[in-house]
Parts: sequence; C-alpha cells; structure tokens
Amino acid sequence: MVYFLIYIVFQVVLLAVLLILSKIKDRRLHEDHGEKVPPGFEPTNEVNIDPVTQERRRVYYNPATGDRYYRIEKE
Repeated sequence: MVYFLIYIVFQVVLLAVLLILSKIKDRRLHEDHGEKVPPGFEPTNEVNIDPVTQERRRVYYNPATGDRYYRIEKE
C-alpha cells in the first residue's frame, strides 16, 4: 500500500513539473506582438478574431524565414 501511495505522489509531481516546463518553454506565451511590424514581414488577408476579447489580429508573413507575426488591429 505504501508503494502505491508513493507511486501516485510521484505521478502527480511529475505531471506538475511537466506542466510548469511546458509553460516556460512555450514560445507563443513570450512573443511580443506590439504595434510595430518587424522589417521583412508582409500583410496577408488573414484576420483572426479572439472569441473572448473580440480583438482582431492581422497576420503578417515573412517569406524569407516563414515566420508569422500577429498584430492587433485598432478599430
């Protein structure tokens, strides 16, 4: 019975560590998409609307690197 409890506690701790690491490693959380579009990015016709905040984001694409940049559009 003691080994089973140790196993369960280990699994919970491992899950918590993996969730924390995924938050740290996720680049999307740390991207700063401000007002100024970086050089080399071209606007596309793609616009995303956040269903929660109703913010409109225009997608910019850099053909040289394949990166995408999301800029919040002012209404």
